[in-house]
Amino acid sequence: MTLILLRAGLASALGAVALSLLSPIESHIVSFLVILALWTAVSWATWRALTREAAPGSDEPSRAALVLIIAVFLRLALVLVAPTPSTDAYRYSWEGRVANAGLSPYRFPPSAPELVFLRKDQDARINNPGLSTIYPPLAQAAFRLVAAVSPDARAQKAFFAFCDLLVCALLMRLLRRRGLSVAWAAVYAWHPLVVVEFAAAGHLDSLMMLAMLVGLDLWETDRPNGAALAWAAAALVKVVPVVILPWLLLRRPRAAALFLAVVAVGLTPALPGLTAALSGTSGSGIAAFSSGWLANPSLYALLAPLIESSATRRVILAALLVFVSLPWARRCGDDAARYLCGMIIVALLASPVVQPWYVLWALPLALLTPFPAALAWSWAVGFMYFAIDPVLKASSAHLPWWHWFWLGEYIVVYGLLVVMSPLGKRLTGNSHYLRCNVSPPNATHCLKHNPEPNQ
Repeated sequence: MTLILLRAGLASALGAVALSLLSPIESHIVSFLVILALWTAVSWATWRALTREAAPGSDEPSRAALVLIIAVFLRLALVLVAPTPSTDAYRYSWEGRVANAGLSPYRFPPSAPELVFLRKDQDARINNPGLSTIYPPLAQAAFRLVAAVSPDARAQKAFFAFCDLLVCALLMRLLRRRGLSVAWAAVYAWHPLVVVEFAAAGHLDSLMMLAMLVGLDLWETDRPNGAALAWAAAALVKVVPVVILPWLLLRRPRAAALFLAVVAVGLTPALPGLTAALSGTSGSGIAAFSSGWLANPSLYALLAPLIESSATRRVILAALLVFVSLPWARRCGDDAARYLCGMIIVALLASPVVQPWYVLWALPLALLTPFPAALAWSWAVGFMYFAIDPVLKASSAHLPWWHWFWLGEYIVVYGLLVVMSPLGKRLTGNSHYLRCNVSPPNATHCLKHNPEPNQ
């Protein structure tokens, strides 16, 4: 297994170096997609090899060292280039400098004349300059901290890439607790889209994921209040971890109350932005994101021919998320990782905005609990960058090519969700094979509960 990992690590390193030479990626989309396809094949092959050896080996320390060394190299290869293919890191640096100047990013968009004195050359690449911030207060605190050290957008990238490395290390700890090889962490640590989104682009989501896994670690070591605090911190970086609330209410109501209290208090600095959004103030980033933005949607797009009103569709899908949460919480029992993974997938399927890096929220959880749809989605969604190139986006074969990519992406995701559902397992008549070969915990589960696997 170590030899297989070494080969996969070297191939991944070549992919990262190739991408660093392409920078900026958005100017070389075709080459990027070719490298992404090859690197994704390596990632899939690594996962497939690991399904045959889920349990720890005698060389676990060597595996752990190899996973982390390659992970560090992959991120260093891309963290020093200018933010690409997303420009969000420029916005992080800007908002950190605005806050450090004693002003509120919730009140003033980057184009505000009051902020002229803060502008630098790199700020010309800030996206949506006419809109105020959409990021929660703990994300703003991170921006401020990094901007106080350096105003360069690459400093923001370096910080969130470091958070991503901590995710890798914590994932190995959680895998060990489940009696699984730390080699499984390589599927996350060397995943091409993870490296692109958190090292090349420098998205803040790695900080949210880190806090989410810290909460999981605390929960599994019987510290529910600490877990609630960590999950609240995650929700104050990006709001999606609020989906933990129904599950927490069923198991530890006091911890759920603590979670709600911390989130409510933590959101206080964002009140100007929330007030502007509710009042429909022009230039409100929160209002624009919650009512008008659209990117790679699934159920939201499928409902469009039936329901014309976008607001009605958003309300229906939000209600669906709430409706699903309690039955799923009961079905998952005490497995917080499985609950979170499932609810994140449902939230993304219901969301009007599904950026490629959003899908990565579920990836580390999918290595701790059986969720093949999350793994497959993480490999497929990166190809939606096809639509960045205006020439490629306009090209067509009966339908625009990017529509074919969209269809392929969601056929894979929904297909796996159906196959892994109770109905799908009954229809296939081979649920044991499906359960034992899609995720590491199930391999261990099969060893424990199927003492005669050859029959």
